[in-house]
Amino acid sequence: LDENFKIVDSLDISQKGWVMLDKTPLYAESGGQCGDKGELKCRAKVIDTKKFFGLNLSRIEVTSSIKVGINVDVIVDISRGEIAKHHSATHLLHSVLYDVLGDRISQAGSLVEANRLRFDFSHPKALTHDERVEIEQKDNDLVMRGIEQETKVMNIEDAKKSGAKAQFGEKYGDEVRVVSIGDSVEFCGGTHVQNTGDIGSFYITKESGVSAGVRRIEAVCGYSAYLYAKKFILEIKELEVEVKNKNIKTGVLKL
Repeated sequence: LDENFKIVDSLDISQKGWVMLDKTPLYAESGGQCGDKGELKCRAKVIDTKKFFGLNLSRIEVTSSIKVGINVDVIVDISRGEIAKHHSATHLLHSVLYDVLGDRISQAGSLVEANRLRFDFSHPKALTHDERVEIEQKDNDLVMRGIEQETKVMNIEDAKKSGAKAQFGEKYGDEVRVVSIGDSVEFCGGTHVQNTGDIGSFYITKESGVSAGVRRIEAVCGYSAYLYAKKFILEIKELEVEVKNKNIKTGVLKL
């Protein structure tokens, strides 16, 4: 398909369009997880991957000519690993919220990208400082415990009986994929780490209200968590210089 979704037999250099591959390792945007990027080796950059009417299509920018019927090698972008970390961290967060706030909460949406996660849930009021600290601490505890992830394909009725939670807004067929990470058991077709230790660390960056009775947590893990922590360390160093004191609190009190 060309950029206007018109069916074509080929695309030339610098053209953009969509291709459907007979077999593909590229994950199409679904269940809150963003679509994969990558490369059709020596032929095109894969900018995004989405589902249209159940079909997995990749948006490409052509670097060489490409046409119907040829064989291509597909390379998934390295960002897939960071996306998997944020997706598994989202499952852990969902489980921890039940633990801290009670089973009255329910998922109201999510977004998983390579550099962040976002999780919406039903809750009547803003989190307290202590609740936020507890949630972040429990998430990091699960990360440090190095829990193995387990995936099973199950009959949907058996999956429901197992207590697996369904993804918000998703439709399911007769068989479903169930991802288990410790106490977290959810219907999910997305990509995940094999062990929670791969997540690295988890920081809540923001907690806010989305609408009446719905709260939102934004967080980072993996490499993004490293950058987040590094930013704070650099800011502290800058403050030490500004207040001319290694003890920032003492320096501020003097001012």
